[in-house]
Amino acid sequence: MAKKTVKLGIIGCGIAARELHWPALSVLRDEFEVVSVCNHTPEKAQQLAQTVASAYGRETPYHLDYHKMLASPRVEAVAIILPVELNREVCTHAARAGKHILVEKPLAESEEQANELLRLEEHNQELVMMVAENFRYRPIFRELSNAVAEGAIGTPFFVEWRHWERIDPETNAFAKTSWRIHHRYEGGFVTDGGVHNIAALRDIFGELDSVGSFSASVNPRIGRTDTLAWLFRSSGRKGIPPLAGILSLGFSVLGLDESRLTVLGSSGAIIAEGTVMKIHSLSRQPTSVREYPDDGGYIEEYRDFHRAITSGCRPRSTFSEAHADLQTILRALRDAAISHP
Repeated sequence: MAKKTVKLGIIGCGIAARELHWPALSVLRDEFEVVSVCNHTPEKAQQLAQTVASAYGRETPYHLDYHKMLASPRVEAVAIILPVELNREVCTHAARAGKHILVEKPLAESEEQANELLRLEEHNQELVMMVAENFRYRPIFRELSNAVAEGAIGTPFFVEWRHWERIDPETNAFAKTSWRIHHRYEGGFVTDGGVHNIAALRDIFGELDSVGSFSASVNPRIGRTDTLAWLFRSSGRKGIPPLAGILSLGFSVLGLDESRLTVLGSSGAIIAEGTVMKIHSLSRQPTSVREYPDDGGYIEEYRDFHRAITSGCRPRSTFSEAHADLQTILRALRDAAISHP
């Protein structure tokens, strides 16, 4: 039986739409057909419309007002890829128009708005409402979770995730975006980027309770907060007991660029870095090195969106999960003592 192709509209034609979402959609022709795009600035709308048209070999219409897109009976679902402060408004209108929703993370600019979107999900259960949290779809985190639960390193007792990079407005396109630099949402790049780490940690280890934290603004050019060190305890999940951990996020780090997740156990350790997982174990010699290549999780994210729409199954990255992700990172930020070196 042929797959049903979902007619998709894209609202927001900025960097994320062009560089993250469209590459995934362009290889999922059996699952999605992009039937229109929308942006409030004509140049960006025209640019993405031309890109889509070139791939499909036909004209792709564009809108400057998302309400006009939502009024089209041809559009069955929308990908909302906008500044986070617009998520509540546009999601609400999309639900009223009866469209399935995939919206970029973080879910909202505040807990109050996130609560409203959680209620929107609860009151529109006939619609699929997903958050584009691509880390939930990266195979390396699924395989790490399985290895820990299966006892590859004995009993786990500590996890550390160091994510250090330099976000430079001179070279990083995301850091040139006004709404990210002059962010209305708490945490700036720590929230925008760190919510990925939170999602993966919650999926693997369960809910995370704050023990203490520290935050700082090292480079005010990229926002009010760019550094966080957070000590937490997990509730445990899927055969993995509660443990302690620390998440270190730095977006103004000179000379170091790494994202390394380390889990320590009673008989070994697991390290996940990029797409490579290493298992150091007393019972497994030599060290096991496995690679889980992916595109960042974007293709599987859209496949899950398609499955949820066409089969009625619940997607992995629901508004409810994204609500908990946001609550967790905001709790860590609230507990932090702000410092300005």
